[in-house]
Amino acid sequence: MVKDEMSLNSYQTFELFYLGNLQDVNLGKTESRDLDVQLIDRVEEAQLEGRLPIFPKKEGAVKVNVSRHGIKVIDFQTKAILQRHPLHAVAQIVYYTDSFAKSNLALKIGQVGRSVFDCHVFQCQTEDQAQMVCQSVRDMFDAITSGVI
Repeated sequence: MVKDEMSLNSYQTFELFYLGNLQDVNLGKTESRDLDVQLIDRVEEAQLEGRLPIFPKKEGAVKVNVSRHGIKVIDFQTKAILQRHPLHAVAQIVYYTDSFAKSNLALKIGQVGRSVFDCHVFQCQTEDQAQMVCQSVRDMFDAITSGVI
């Protein structure tokens, strides 16, 4: 979606798989390591420890809406809203390819000024889809800060 095409009611929907949530993630203030790498490391550690699945379950299928209001996660089967995250609470979003060649998204949610966050992890169908979700979030931030919407 191009910024000029965004309207007040615009949103994009993506069909993903929800892997789970890591609570109280503390990335610290290490200047020597990139924040994206630190977040990915925490997710992969949780997967190796069994606190977060590596592969999605069938019932983990969700629709993710990205809009000026934030990110809304909807159960694919029941249409129930599972999560809502206002755009200002999205501290970081990063996609990466795991060691099983799956494209994952890590969505860090938190408050400004805090070093502890929650992290929601999704598995995408393709790397292109993961890039599109990240770009959609960036475009929405840009549109809001530039006054387009």
